[in-house]
Amino acid sequence: MMTATVHGMDDVVRLSDVRRAYGNEHNRVLALDDVSIGFRRGTFTAVMGPSGSGKSTLLQCAAGLDRPTSGSVTLDGLELTGLDEKKLTRLRRERVGFVFQAFNLLPALTVADNVALPLRLAGRKPARGSVERVLEQVGLGSRSGHRPGELSGGQQQRVAIARALITRPAVIFGDEPTGALDTRTALEVLRLLRGCVHSGGQTAVIVTHDPVAAAHADRVVFLADGRIVDELRGAGADTIAERMTHLGAWGDLDAPYAGRAL
Repeated sequence: MMTATVHGMDDVVRLSDVRRAYGNEHNRVLALDDVSIGFRRGTFTAVMGPSGSGKSTLLQCAAGLDRPTSGSVTLDGLELTGLDEKKLTRLRRERVGFVFQAFNLLPALTVADNVALPLRLAGRKPARGSVERVLEQVGLGSRSGHRPGELSGGQQQRVAIARALITRPAVIFGDEPTGALDTRTALEVLRLLRGCVHSGGQTAVIVTHDPVAAAHADRVVFLADGRIVDELRGAGADTIAERMTHLGAWGDLDAPYAGRAL
Protein backbone atom coordinates (compact mmCIF):
# COMPACT_ATOMS: atom_id res chain seq x y z
CA MET A 1 0.00 0.00 0.00
CA MET A 2 1.32 3.43 -0.95
CA THR A 3 0.24 6.52 0.93
CA ALA A 4 1.08 10.18 0.94
CA THR A 5 0.46 11.30 4.43
CA VAL A 6 1.81 13.23 7.33
CA HIS A 7 -1.05 13.11 9.81
CA GLY A 8 -0.71 16.20 11.93
CA MET A 9 -2.78 18.47 14.07
CA ASP A 10 -2.63 21.05 11.29
CA ASP A 11 -4.39 18.86 8.71
CA VAL A 12 -7.60 20.60 7.66
CA VAL A 13 -8.64 17.50 5.70
CA ARG A 14 -7.42 13.98 6.34
CA LEU A 15 -8.27 10.72 4.61
CA SER A 16 -7.23 7.56 6.44
CA ASP A 17 -7.21 4.15 4.68
CA VAL A 18 -10.04 5.26 2.39
CA ARG A 19 -11.43 2.74 -0.07
CA ARG A 20 -14.26 3.53 -2.48
CA ALA A 21 -15.75 0.73 -4.52
CA TYR A 22 -18.61 0.87 -7.02
CA GLY A 23 -20.76 -1.89 -8.44
CA ASN A 24 -21.39 -5.39 -7.11
CA GLU A 25 -19.18 -8.42 -6.61
CA HIS A 26 -19.52 -9.36 -10.27
CA ASN A 27 -18.82 -5.88 -11.64
CA ARG A 28 -16.74 -4.16 -8.99
CA VAL A 29 -14.61 -1.07 -9.62
CA LEU A 30 -12.20 0.09 -6.92
CA ALA A 31 -11.91 3.86 -7.42
CA LEU A 32 -9.79 4.46 -4.30
CA ASP A 33 -7.58 1.77 -2.81
CA ASP A 34 -6.53 2.39 0.83
CA VAL A 35 -5.66 6.05 0.35
CA SER A 36 -4.27 8.02 3.27
CA ILE A 37 -3.38 11.68 2.84
CA GLY A 38 -3.54 14.95 4.75
CA PHE A 39 -4.01 18.50 3.48
CA ARG A 40 -2.47 21.03 5.84
CA ARG A 41 -3.81 24.45 6.68
CA GLY A 42 -2.63 27.25 4.39
CA THR A 43 -1.48 24.96 1.56
CA PHE A 44 -2.40 24.59 -2.11
CA THR A 45 -2.45 21.01 -3.45
CA ALA A 46 -3.07 19.80 -7.01
CA VAL A 47 -4.23 16.23 -7.65
CA MET A 48 -3.30 14.70 -11.01
CA GLY A 49 -3.56 11.36 -12.74
CA PRO A 50 -4.86 9.66 -15.87
CA SER A 51 -8.56 9.25 -16.58
CA GLY A 52 -10.05 6.75 -14.16
CA SER A 53 -7.23 7.10 -11.63
CA GLY A 54 -9.56 8.21 -8.82
CA LYS A 55 -8.95 11.98 -8.81
CA SER A 56 -12.57 13.06 -8.73
CA THR A 57 -13.51 10.34 -6.27
CA LEU A 58 -10.75 11.52 -3.93
CA LEU A 59 -12.08 15.07 -4.13
CA GLN A 60 -15.68 13.97 -3.57
CA CYS A 61 -14.82 11.83 -0.55
CA ALA A 62 -12.66 14.59 0.94
CA ALA A 63 -15.48 17.12 0.52
CA GLY A 64 -18.20 14.89 1.94
CA LEU A 65 -19.96 14.58 -1.43
CA ASP A 66 -19.38 10.83 -1.54
CA ARG A 67 -19.05 8.27 1.24
CA PRO A 68 -16.08 5.90 1.38
CA THR A 69 -16.75 2.18 1.35
CA SER A 70 -14.31 1.96 4.26
CA GLY A 71 -11.83 4.19 6.04
CA SER A 72 -12.38 7.63 7.51
CA VAL A 73 -12.44 11.27 6.42
CA THR A 74 -11.90 14.16 8.83
CA LEU A 75 -12.64 17.74 7.81
CA ASP A 76 -11.89 20.66 10.10
CA GLY A 77 -11.77 18.30 13.07
CA LEU A 78 -15.04 16.50 12.29
CA GLU A 79 -15.26 12.86 11.26
CA LEU A 80 -17.50 12.82 8.16
CA THR A 81 -18.23 9.14 7.73
CA GLY A 82 -20.62 9.05 10.71
CA LEU A 83 -22.63 12.16 9.81
CA ASP A 84 -26.13 11.92 8.35
CA GLU A 85 -26.99 13.75 5.12
CA LYS A 86 -28.48 16.78 6.91
CA LYS A 87 -25.34 17.33 8.96
CA LEU A 88 -23.11 16.73 5.94
CA THR A 89 -25.03 19.33 3.94
CA ARG A 90 -24.67 21.85 6.75
CA LEU A 91 -20.96 21.14 7.05
CA ARG A 92 -20.41 21.62 3.31
CA ARG A 93 -22.30 24.91 3.32
CA GLU A 94 -20.38 26.30 6.28
CA ARG A 95 -16.89 24.81 6.05
CA VAL A 96 -16.31 23.94 2.38
CA GLY A 97 -16.04 26.11 -0.74
CA PHE A 98 -16.40 24.68 -4.24
CA VAL A 99 -15.11 25.95 -7.58
CA PHE A 100 -16.15 24.00 -10.68
CA GLN A 101 -15.14 24.05 -14.33
CA ALA A 102 -18.64 25.16 -15.38
CA PHE A 103 -18.80 28.06 -12.85
CA ASN A 104 -22.34 27.01 -11.74
CA LEU A 105 -23.59 30.59 -11.34
CA LEU A 106 -27.32 31.35 -11.43
CA PRO A 107 -27.88 33.55 -14.50
CA ALA A 108 -30.92 35.38 -13.08
CA LEU A 109 -29.04 36.58 -10.00
CA THR A 110 -26.61 39.47 -9.82
CA VAL A 111 -22.95 38.86 -9.05
CA ALA A 112 -23.50 40.00 -5.46
CA ASP A 113 -26.49 37.67 -5.02
CA ASN A 114 -24.56 34.73 -6.49
CA VAL A 115 -21.76 35.34 -4.02
CA ALA A 116 -24.17 35.59 -1.08
CA LEU A 117 -26.10 32.46 -2.11
CA PRO A 118 -24.30 29.94 0.17
CA LEU A 119 -25.13 32.09 3.18
CA ARG A 120 -28.74 32.53 2.09
CA LEU A 121 -29.13 28.77 1.62
CA ALA A 122 -27.83 28.28 5.15
CA GLY A 123 -30.40 30.73 6.45
CA ARG A 124 -27.83 33.40 7.24
CA LYS A 125 -27.64 37.04 6.26
CA PRO A 126 -24.28 38.26 4.93
CA ALA A 127 -22.44 40.50 7.36
CA ARG A 128 -22.46 44.16 6.37
CA GLY A 129 -19.87 44.75 3.65
CA SER A 130 -18.76 41.10 3.46
CA VAL A 131 -19.93 40.54 -0.13
CA GLU A 132 -18.29 43.76 -1.26
CA ARG A 133 -15.02 42.84 0.47
CA VAL A 134 -14.78 39.41 -1.11
CA LEU A 135 -15.60 40.84 -4.55
CA GLU A 136 -12.83 43.39 -4.08
CA GLN A 137 -10.54 40.51 -3.14
CA VAL A 138 -11.15 38.83 -6.50
CA GLY A 139 -10.95 42.09 -8.44
CA LEU A 140 -14.66 42.50 -9.21
CA GLY A 141 -15.69 45.24 -6.82
CA SER A 142 -17.28 47.24 -9.64
CA ARG A 143 -19.30 44.32 -11.06
CA SER A 144 -21.57 43.46 -8.12
CA GLY A 145 -24.77 44.49 -9.94
CA HIS A 146 -23.99 42.68 -13.20
CA ARG A 147 -25.47 39.35 -14.25
CA PRO A 148 -23.14 36.40 -15.05
CA GLY A 149 -24.01 36.65 -18.75
CA GLU A 150 -22.47 40.13 -18.83
CA LEU A 151 -19.09 38.82 -17.66
CA SER A 152 -16.24 36.99 -19.37
CA GLY A 153 -15.46 33.39 -18.47
CA GLY A 154 -12.56 34.46 -16.27
CA GLN A 155 -14.72 36.98 -14.46
CA GLN A 156 -17.41 34.35 -13.90
CA GLN A 157 -14.82 32.03 -12.36
CA ARG A 158 -13.71 34.90 -10.11
CA VAL A 159 -17.31 35.23 -8.97
CA ALA A 160 -17.32 31.49 -8.26
CA ILE A 161 -14.16 31.90 -6.17
CA ALA A 162 -15.73 34.81 -4.29
CA ARG A 163 -18.78 32.62 -3.64
CA ALA A 164 -16.48 29.89 -2.31
CA LEU A 165 -14.76 32.40 0.00
CA ILE A 166 -17.83 34.12 1.45
CA THR A 167 -18.41 31.55 4.20
CA ARG A 168 -14.72 31.68 5.18
CA PRO A 169 -14.44 27.92 4.63
CA ALA A 170 -11.85 25.59 6.09
CA VAL A 171 -11.00 24.35 2.59
CA ILE A 172 -11.73 25.18 -1.06
CA PHE A 173 -12.08 22.28 -3.49
CA GLY A 174 -11.73 22.86 -7.22
CA ASP A 175 -12.66 20.37 -9.93
CA GLU A 176 -10.78 21.44 -13.09
CA PRO A 177 -11.37 25.11 -12.14
CA THR A 178 -9.46 26.41 -15.18
CA GLY A 179 -10.62 23.78 -17.68
CA ALA A 180 -13.02 26.12 -19.50
CA LEU A 181 -10.67 29.11 -19.63
CA ASP A 182 -8.06 30.27 -22.11
CA THR A 183 -4.42 30.12 -21.00
CA ARG A 184 -4.05 33.74 -19.95
CA THR A 185 -7.31 33.81 -18.01
CA ALA A 186 -6.52 30.47 -16.39
CA LEU A 187 -3.21 31.85 -15.11
CA GLU A 188 -5.01 34.84 -13.60
CA VAL A 189 -7.46 32.56 -11.79
CA LEU A 190 -4.66 30.31 -10.53
CA ARG A 191 -2.72 33.28 -9.19
CA LEU A 192 -5.86 34.41 -7.43
CA LEU A 193 -6.34 30.98 -5.82
CA ARG A 194 -2.70 30.90 -4.80
CA GLY A 195 -3.05 34.36 -3.29
CA CYS A 196 -6.10 33.26 -1.28
CA VAL A 197 -4.01 30.44 0.17
CA HIS A 198 -0.80 32.29 0.92
CA SER A 199 -2.24 35.67 1.92
CA GLY A 200 -5.61 34.67 3.33
CA GLY A 201 -4.58 31.41 5.00
CA GLN A 202 -7.05 29.33 2.97
CA THR A 203 -6.49 25.69 2.12
CA ALA A 204 -7.10 24.70 -1.50
CA VAL A 205 -7.22 21.30 -3.22
CA ILE A 206 -7.80 21.12 -6.97
CA VAL A 207 -8.10 18.30 -9.47
CA THR A 208 -6.46 19.17 -12.78
CA HIS A 209 -5.05 17.55 -15.90
CA ASP A 210 -2.93 20.62 -16.70
CA PRO A 211 0.73 20.65 -15.56
CA VAL A 212 0.80 24.45 -15.84
CA ALA A 213 -2.12 24.71 -13.44
CA ALA A 214 -0.56 22.16 -11.10
CA ALA A 215 2.70 24.13 -11.06
CA HIS A 216 0.92 26.90 -9.13
CA ALA A 217 0.35 24.50 -6.23
CA ASP A 218 2.72 23.91 -3.34
CA ARG A 219 2.36 20.16 -3.78
CA VAL A 220 1.27 17.90 -6.63
CA VAL A 221 -0.13 14.47 -5.73
CA PHE A 222 -0.27 11.80 -8.43
CA LEU A 223 -2.84 9.00 -8.54
CA ALA A 224 -2.90 5.85 -10.63
CA ASP A 225 -5.37 2.98 -10.33
CA GLY A 226 -6.88 4.43 -7.17
CA ARG A 227 -3.57 4.74 -5.33
CA ILE A 228 -1.28 7.61 -4.53
CA VAL A 229 1.93 6.83 -6.36
CA ASP A 230 4.05 9.94 -6.00
CA GLU A 231 4.12 13.61 -5.13
CA LEU A 232 6.21 16.65 -6.00
CA ARG A 233 6.71 19.89 -4.10
CA GLY A 234 7.55 23.19 -5.75
CA ALA A 235 7.92 21.61 -9.17
CA GLY A 236 7.66 23.40 -12.51
CA ALA A 237 5.26 22.50 -15.30
CA ASP A 238 7.90 20.61 -17.33
CA THR A 239 8.84 18.40 -14.38
CA ILE A 240 5.19 17.72 -13.61
CA ALA A 241 4.43 16.87 -17.25
CA GLU A 242 7.41 14.51 -17.43
CA ARG A 243 6.30 12.76 -14.24
CA MET A 244 2.78 12.35 -15.62
CA THR A 245 4.12 10.39 -18.60
CA HIS A 246 5.32 7.65 -16.25
CA LEU A 247 2.15 7.14 -14.25
CA GLY A 248 1.45 3.82 -15.90
CA ALA A 249 4.71 2.41 -14.53
CA TRP A 250 4.10 3.94 -11.11
CA GLY A 251 0.79 2.12 -10.85
CA ASP A 252 2.76 -1.13 -10.70
CA LEU A 253 3.61 -2.28 -7.20
CA ASP A 254 6.94 -3.54 -8.52
CA ALA A 255 7.89 -0.10 -9.83
CA PRO A 256 10.95 1.58 -8.28
CA TYR A 257 8.67 4.08 -6.47
CA ALA A 258 6.79 1.41 -4.50
CA GLY A 259 7.25 1.70 -0.77
CA ARG A 260 9.01 5.05 -0.93
CA ALA A 261 7.99 7.36 1.90
CA LEU A 262 6.13 10.50 0.95
